[in-house]
Amino acid sequence: MISFSHVTKEYETEDARTSVYRDFSEEIADGEFVIITGESGSGKTTLLKMLLKETEPESGQIFVDGKNIAEIKRRDVPYYRRSIGVIFQDFRLIQNESVYDNLVSAILATGGSHREAEQKIVNVLTMLGIDSLHKRYPREMSGGEQQKVCLARAIINNPKILLVDEPTGNLDPASSAEIMRLLDVVNAQGITVLMATHDIAAADKAGRRRIDLDRLK
Repeated sequence: MISFSHVTKEYETEDARTSVYRDFSEEIADGEFVIITGESGSGKTTLLKMLLKETEPESGQIFVDGKNIAEIKRRDVPYYRRSIGVIFQDFRLIQNESVYDNLVSAILATGGSHREAEQKIVNVLTMLGIDSLHKRYPREMSGGEQQKVCLARAIINNPKILLVDEPTGNLDPASSAEIMRLLDVVNAQGITVLMATHDIAAADKAGRRRIDLDRLK
């Protein structure tokens, strides 16, 4: 369970401090797939960053699995993040590494070993239907293929939560539809999915619960 309780978040402008959220409360059940929509500047990415503890609210509380994440000590944040997979808007793949090595790097970064890497990678790439890409480099792939690899990297360590920031923003309609289908596949494994997007058409077609941040203003 993810719970936002009376959260206020502000940012600095040239003239004043402006609220992104004011007294924002929302609950997301385990295994749910929720889509966050809103115009640019509405706070979609900020919501994900607060869950990652990349930024903190001015007031209010955020609970993950019943724990107030404000109480997580700085030294323990990397361990907390191990239970969260993230897909960034700009891919962030290692350009001089193959798909296989990108995934190995993700496993090693969370304390995994080379010994366990091969089977985990085979399983994830097969589930996503991209096992033929394992020797390819990011520069050799289309945007849609790179996004699939990003999805593989995000779930390779079996996270409880997957945060997805504008996954279809730079993709053609066919690739966008395929990414949405694969997010459904991932969610069916019991992973809670939180997806931020300005693509209202994709959000509507997904048929999932939406949190429309524009309505909070």
